[in-house]
Order: sequence, then structure tokens, then C-alpha cells
Amino acid sequence: MGVEEEPMQVEDAEDLEESDEEEVKTEEPQVFTLKVLKVIKEAQAKHGLRHGDYQRYRSYCSRRIRRLRKYLHFVQGNKKNFRRKDVTEDVLKDEKYLYIPLMTVERAWSYAMQLKQEANTEHRKKYHLASRLRKAAQQVELFQKLTDESARCDARTKLEVQAYAADIRGTLAFELRRWNEAIEHYTQARTIYEKLASALNEEEAAVYKTRAEELVPSLRFCAYSVGDKAAGEDIMKMRPGHNDMLDTLIAETRARQAEALSEVTWRGRTVGVQHEKVRSFLLSVQEFESAVQQAEDKLDLYETQLMDCKDAVNVVKEELRQDPAYKQYQPGGDAPVGPMHYLLTYLSFIRLNTTVQRNLIIIENTEARRKEKAKGVDGRRARIQDVIRLYEIILQNLQEIPQLAGLEGDLEMRSSVQAQISAYKGFRCFYVAETYAGHEKWPEALALYSRVENYCQNSLQSELEPDLKSRVERLLTEVEGRKYAVHARSILATEDLVERTQQLNVSDLKPLSDRLDEYVDAPEAADRICQMPPAMQPVPCKPLFFDLALNHLQFPDVSGEMGARAAAAAAPAAAGQKGAQAAAQPGGLTGFVKGLWGWGGK
Repeated sequence: MGVEEEPMQVEDAEDLEESDEEEVKTEEPQVFTLKVLKVIKEAQAKHGLRHGDYQRYRSYCSRRIRRLRKYLHFVQGNKKNFRRKDVTEDVLKDEKYLYIPLMTVERAWSYAMQLKQEANTEHRKKYHLASRLRKAAQQVELFQKLTDESARCDARTKLEVQAYAADIRGTLAFELRRWNEAIEHYTQARTIYEKLASALNEEEAAVYKTRAEELVPSLRFCAYSVGDKAAGEDIMKMRPGHNDMLDTLIAETRARQAEALSEVTWRGRTVGVQHEKVRSFLLSVQEFESAVQQAEDKLDLYETQLMDCKDAVNVVKEELRQDPAYKQYQPGGDAPVGPMHYLLTYLSFIRLNTTVQRNLIIIENTEARRKEKAKGVDGRRARIQDVIRLYEIILQNLQEIPQLAGLEGDLEMRSSVQAQISAYKGFRCFYVAETYAGHEKWPEALALYSRVENYCQNSLQSELEPDLKSRVERLLTEVEGRKYAVHARSILATEDLVERTQQLNVSDLKPLSDRLDEYVDAPEAADRICQMPPAMQPVPCKPLFFDLALNHLQFPDVSGEMGARAAAAAAPAAAGQKGAQAAAQPGGLTGFVKGLWGWGGK
């Protein structure tokens, strides 16, 4: 079987050190120890598998095989002729010979994993994937036979190779869907790894414990595929993290369970579920509560659930756009709600309810930060206003639920939602009262605390969830104590005000018109608006001018001058009068005709 040749590249310092020329000349047989799992895990982490780059790791395996053969003078022919050389017990004179079959198996396995990634879009590559895994299984069989029959390998090396070979064979059976065979091989590998971990020190045992735990999801998936439903539930309880295999197993398990989910029943009505994405989401809803209880970061789970719900809602809406009954539907009308439309209502209810639960988690975190006076990720301290805003969003979501299509006449749902609205209004009102109390507005705070009691008592008259009911009862107990405290502080504040008013001499105060920028906390101070009568104040005025020299002047006699000017003015007036008379005289027959017919005039 040939070795894939690739161009040689310069590797890390560690690989160069391994390829340094050393003369190994031993007369007595040497016992070799090969830490198989440690070697492959370190190589995988350094050469691409930390980021899921299987092609890079496959190229590294090919280059390392070539360097090892060249260093050990164990090349397979030359450029013109190929002569296969397998590692046998006769040539096993150096520990580095064991790396050749190990890297050969790793190269075939990494190529198969690369094809598995590409098979998501190119389905024909799954056949090539099976071929590469069969080659890896054949090579690991030869590797195990070499170590078992050789006296140069110690017991630890033989055990590690047996576990490694069982792991590769289990992977092949898993991809070929031979579940019982895969269970057998995976169990063998896990058992050996656990025994090695128990026999080694804590530092070396960590890698074997980790690998044994990584095999658990594959074992449970095989058991579920055989028919063990409990194993499938165990897989779904494992939350995806940095393990790509676990993510793949969870997706495959969910897809298998989704095939059996063809309908869903809610509020006494059963509707069919056709789209695969919607069925997968409804399956995740069934497992969501148990997953939240086991998770440490619950907020991320709620965010993921809301994103999946949004995708499912968009899928159903896309199908409903082609339904004429959906376009003609009007809230409150007589038209019935179709099955697909009712499924949309169910998904919308899940979205609103999940949003409420998500906001309650945020409120819990905000309250913890506010009590500890700690800053959040954005560097801002938590405030009461943030909690009030979150409760307002909760109330908006709850008010949308009774308005969903198909729930208009559901009195039980309406009563339940109304009880929740009253409860959350009580919580919101409580934090508003806390704000007024922080500003020492005792009457307003006392009135709001009384309203909180009314909201809580109204909500307790209906059936509430046990968790919400206990929270409401604790709030009632806390509000009762806050009312007494605020009442006492308001009385102390009134007595302090009376004492300060008695010490204040109101007669010494300026009128309100003279102290508009000054506030005096005394009822009597508001009585003096302005001073009556107002005090006299100097004001500027316009000066008066008196002509005192007029009575002492003597003017000349101008009577003659005035007579001459009068005569000159009378002459033009007489001439104008004569012209007017001439114009008024008739102009004969022609003038008569012009005047009669109205033409010829100026």
C-alpha cells in the first residue's frame, strides 16, 4: 500500500529536533515505550485540529512519515521505482519506527474526518469517507499485530495500541451504522483508557480520563440507535460545548426523534407538524426545562431557545403566506383558525413565555449586581430603573398572549394570564415605590406600597405557578414591613418640619417677589407675595423743555407784506375759474351729438 507524497515543508522546532540525525547502535534488545494517545493529542492540537482543520493535520502526517523514512533510511524505492516497505519486527531497531504506522493510521483517519465535513454539502463523499476509514482500520490492525508480537514493546505500549485500535474500529462501525459492533469496540477502548488512567500519576492520567469521557456520547448514541430510549435522553441532557462530536451526536439524536414527532397537542387541540425544523424545535422545548435546571449559564440557553423559536416561527409564516384563509382571518371574527395558523399561535406563545422567563433571569442577575453594587459587562452599575423597565417588557409580552389567534375565547388562559399580569404589576409597583422612598417622598411611597398589596392579593385569588406564587407571598411580607417603615419616616419628617417651621421667623422673610430664587419650606412663607404698599423707587423719566424767551421778543410789522402776497395768490385763482366756465359751454351740434351718444369725449 503506497504512502501519499506531498512537498516537504519546514516544521516546528520540535519536529526538527525529532529529525536530527542520531546513530542508534545497540547490541542488546531494547524495550520501547510509545505513549500513543499523548503523541497524537499533542500533534493534533499543534497542527490544525484545535480549529477543526483536518486537511492541515493530514498534510502534517504525510510530511512526518516522509521525514521519518528518510531519517531511518527506510524509504520506499526512489523517484522512478516504488518498493513497499512495511515496518516489521525484524526492522524494529528504533522507537521511531513505531511512529511510521501510527502516523499512517492518523493520516487515513484525518482524511476520513475531512471528507465527513465535506459530505454535508457533497453527499457522494460519504462513500470515500468509508473507504478511508477502512484503510485506517487495516493499518491499525497491522500496527496492533506488530506491537503484540514484538518483544521490544512494553506492556503500556501494547495496551495503548489496543485501545487506539479499538477506537479506530469503533469509529468505522459507527459511520457504517453497525451499532452493536461500535458499542463493543468503544467499550473496549474506554475500559483500557480508564485502567491506564488509574495506573498512572495524576498528570499523565488526565489525557486518558478525558478520552474515556469523550467516548461516552458515542456509546450512548449507539445504545439509543439500538433501541435504548434512556440513552437518547442522556445524550440530550449533555449540553454542547467545545466537543464537535457531541454537537453532531445531539443533532443526529434530535433528528431521529423528530422523525417520530408528526403532531402536537396544545390546549385540547391537535395539529400536524410537517416541517423538520419545527419538529426539532418542539423536541428541544420538551427537553428545555431539564436542561435549564442543570445548566450554569441559563441566560445563554434562553437566548439559543429564542433564536430557534424565531426560526421555527419564520418557517410557519412562510407556509401561511400561501394560505388564503390566513390572509382573510380577522381577530374576533367568526372564521375558524386553521391547523397551521394554530401551530403559529402555539409557537408565538412559546416565544412570549420564553421571553418572560429570560427577562426574569436578567432581573435576578440585575438584583444581585445592585445589592453587591457591582458593575456589569458594560461598566455600568445596576439601577432600579433597569428592573422597572424589564417588568414593563414582561407585562407587554403577557398582554399579547390573549390576543393570539385562537385564544380569544379561552377564558382559562385569559384568567391565568391576568393573574400573572397582576402579580408582575405588583413587582413593578414595588420598585417604583422604592424609587420614591429613595427620594424621601414618603406619602407617594406609602400609597404605592398599598397598591402593591392590592395587586398581590388580586393575583393570589387565581391559580399561579408555585414559583411565582411563593414570590408573590414573599413580596407581600416584605411590603408590609416597608409600609410601617415608610409611615414612621413620614411622621419623623413631619415633626422635623414642624420644628423647623417653629424656629423660623416668618416676619423676617422677604416677600416672594424679592426671593424667587430661594425656597423656604414653611407654609406661612407663601402668604407674603409682595409688599403693600410698594416702596418708592427712583425711576428715570423724559426731560421737559419750557420756552421762557418767547414772552420777551418783539417781532417786526409785516402787514404790508402780507397784503401783497394775498393779491398775488388771488390772480391765478381767477384765471382758473374762467377756464372752467369755457369748458362747460356746449360746442354746437357736434358737441351735442358727442354728448348724446357718449363717444368723442376725452
